Order: sequence, then structure tokens, then C-alpha cells
Amino acid sequence: MDQTSEFVRLWTQFHRDVERYVYSMVPRSADAAEVVQVVSLKLWEKWENYDQERPFLPWAMRFAYLEILKWRQRLARERLVFSDELLQQLHSTHEELDSLMEVRREILGQCLERLNEEDQELIRLRYTGRHGAIKEEAERTGKKMHKLYYALERIRVALLNCIELNLKRRGMADA
Repeated sequence: MDQTSEFVRLWTQFHRDVERYVYSMVPRSADAAEVVQVVSLKLWEKWENYDQERPFLPWAMRFAYLEILKWRQRLARERLVFSDELLQQLHSTHEELDSLMEVRREILGQCLERLNEEDQELIRLRYTGRHGAIKEEAERTGKKMHKLYYALERIRVALLNCIELNLKRRGMADA
């Protein structure tokens, strides 16, 4: 895969994570959107220096953190902003939550694999299908829509229980 395609693939995969991080640190949406744009440009400018043996997301998050600091310095002349200490605390908390969310996503994937095919398909329709996919499925199978929604609720509860059980097994019960 050429370098441009690899960058686009990784940025597409992780830009939402970077965006959520920036939006959690920058109070105004317009400012946060600007910071995300700057981060994407900086990442592209520095792409040739990126060590592809290392994970992309922490590398991108570091750029985001530095751009937030630069934005904050520019803004400090204009109005009140988060203190350095609070910003560092938010950054640390975000890193902890990010790793926890990664564990939860991994466990969710394992729990999804344990579902029977019919339940997996229903979840796939609901969360990756287009709007109205459940209605179409009800018409296709002859099942009532409310029965499919009850099934989805049952599956969600089963997935939640599966995730919580696995977190307890890993000693992360309060996560």
C-alpha cells in the first residue's frame, strides 16, 4: 500500500477518536473543528517521519494535544481558558478512558461472536444497516417490528452482561 493510501486509511480509521478528544478539551465546537483540521494537516506534513511499527492513534493524539496547547496559548490573550493543570488532568483521564474503551470494544467483539447468527444479523442490521433496515427485515421475515425491537433489547442486555462479566474476570469490575 502506498504511503498516501496508508495515511488516509489510518486517519479515516482514527479521526473520530482524535475528534472526540479535541472536542472534550476545546469548549467551542468551531474552535475544536479548527484544531482537528490543523491536526490532520500536521499529521500529513509529518507522515514521512511516522514510525509505522508504532500505533497510529497515540501518535495522532500527541499532535492533537500539542495543537490544543497552541490553540490555548493563542486564546489566552483573548479570554479565560482551562489551566495547564486541568488540561493535563483531562489529557490523562482521556488516555485512561481511551484504553478502557479499547478493552470494552475488544470484549464486545468477543461477545458479539458468541451470539447466534440470527442475533448477529439483527445487530448488524440495526447498527450498520441503513435507516429502515429493521422495518425491511420485519417485512422480509413476516415478523412484527416490535418483536424485532424486543429481540434487540434482549440482545443488548445479553451483550452488556457479557461485557460486565468479562471485565470482572479481568479485574476491571468498576470499569
